Amino acid sequence: MKNITNKGFTLVELVIIMVILGVLAAIAVPRLGSSIDSSELASEDAVIGNLRSALEIFAMDQVVNTSNKSYPSNPFASLDDKSRTELTGTTGFGGAPWGWNGSNIYHERNDGSYGYWNYTSDTTGVIGSRY
Repeated sequence: MKNITNKGFTLVELVIIMVILGVLAAIAVPRLGSSIDSSELASEDAVIGNLRSALEIFAMDQVVNTSNKSYPSNPFASLDDKSRTELTGTTGFGGAPWGWNGSNIYHERNDGSYGYWNYTSDTTGVIGSRY
């Protein structure tokens, strides 16, 4: 008589494994989505922080050159050419994913939505909060 040895999984075992994987995926996917959103917001905060610093450096250069503190009408003009092109793809007016539309700095996010910040180019050079 031959010995028959089963070297595999039963259908019930495979179904149980699929259910476990499904539950794990249902828990992990929403957490991953919120991590992506929060990392994108942190990235925006970093870029805006760097832009604020560049605006202050620009204003201090204006003090040295003209004895008058002033800010550029286009906030991206305070960046060097390489940084401006990497952020906006252009000179900073109407670029993507970052750009300037004449009154607001904007960023197109991965999901197609936009973040906006007010910019005032008078003597304060203030970049407002995200809205």
